[in-house]
Amino acid sequence: MKMRHFGLLLCGLLGLYLLLSPIYAFVHFQQFASLPEHFMRYVMIPGLLGSAFVAVGLLAKPRFSIMIGTCGLSVLAGMFLFEALLTVKSVSVRFGMLGQLSEGQAETLRRTTNAVAGFTLRGLNRLSGTDNLSEALLSGFPSTQVVLCTSQSDIVSYTADRYGFNNPDQVYNSNLDLMLLGDSFVEGFCLPPGEDLVSQLRNDGLAAASLGIRGNGPLLELATLGRFGENFRPRHVMMAFFEGNDWENFEKELTVPWLRTALSSDANYGSQSAAQETMRVARMVLTEKTKKPVTITDLLTKTAMLRNFVALQQTFTRLGLIYPKIAHPMPEFRETLRRARTLTESWGGTFTLVYVPRVDRFVGPFTSDRIFDQLKTVVLDAAEAEGIAVLDLHHALRSHPESARMYAPDNHFSRDGASFAADVIMRHLATIERSPKKTAGIK
Repeated sequence: MKMRHFGLLLCGLLGLYLLLSPIYAFVHFQQFASLPEHFMRYVMIPGLLGSAFVAVGLLAKPRFSIMIGTCGLSVLAGMFLFEALLTVKSVSVRFGMLGQLSEGQAETLRRTTNAVAGFTLRGLNRLSGTDNLSEALLSGFPSTQVVLCTSQSDIVSYTADRYGFNNPDQVYNSNLDLMLLGDSFVEGFCLPPGEDLVSQLRNDGLAAASLGIRGNGPLLELATLGRFGENFRPRHVMMAFFEGNDWENFEKELTVPWLRTALSSDANYGSQSAAQETMRVARMVLTEKTKKPVTITDLLTKTAMLRNFVALQQTFTRLGLIYPKIAHPMPEFRETLRRARTLTESWGGTFTLVYVPRVDRFVGPFTSDRIFDQLKTVVLDAAEAEGIAVLDLHHALRSHPESARMYAPDNHFSRDGASFAADVIMRHLATIERSPKKTAGIK
């Protein structure tokens, strides 16, 4: 009897762990189970395996159930050990992304009175009580040292330009060839000055300005274009869409009433002078935040590290068995692209959507582009419906012999990746210059 109970315990533990996946998938059905591939991956396969282990524990002979349970739990324990090694290895990267400082680095920043930690515009506007688009904070802080990330030996930062973006101030002394909108990929996350995407475009002779801030989504980028585009009047505008989180960011942005007004044809995007009070309050909030050290509590609450560990996220990613959330069409995205194009064309510029793939596409023996292309199809269909040109970096990166090397450990572009993307953008712009009337479907 004791052997039967022991076999049931071993198989039951393994079965219950496997059954967590379909339970979670059903709770979040629209995101993880509403398409056949996701249903197979997160519901059917783990559900059948989990049920089979429970059945073995209940019905099989004790000796057999003990053997199956022991083997199964041994495999699971090995996977958790591998996940633990990957998690420990990633902790320093995650702390660096959160801006953790050593005592020496903290002292250096204290002596640098005009420095702030990294921020998101959505977060700062929320903390500042913003309720009006015309007075919202849509840029960083002018002439301020902004910390991108940290490592054990260095602080990676940039000095913001007169508007609060990651550019040398002199870029505005002449007419702009290109204005690039986006999130941390455009801001140049964790890349030293001169190595980020837009800096490398400038190194190629292009008068280019980055208007990217980490955490931005398409709606904030539209608002940024509305405020600064008419002043800069660039010949070309590009909006970078990162498939890793921009769809989720866009969904969150649509819940902010003042930000939704950016979609209106008569939206008042405001000006830097109108946003001065919001900027002052936001700067006070951020200064206090910068004084607080980054702790293990921040790591656990501001990242999904604990949940990912339980789900063996990094292990399954290495195998290519992590599927992205299911993206459901949002008609507001077409409106966002339409409005961005209308704004750009009002001064005679061209508008292009740049599709930036996540590194997970290029990792693991079982990775399938078809799974990731579900979101890509939604995004590109919206662009095609509006007659908007698309520059598909996934297509370009897929042809590279070492695609994964184009990304850093923090999953953003490495220096080589930023250089590669800059080359692709330059070729695209050359195509536009040769065919100025061509406006659709570049892939």
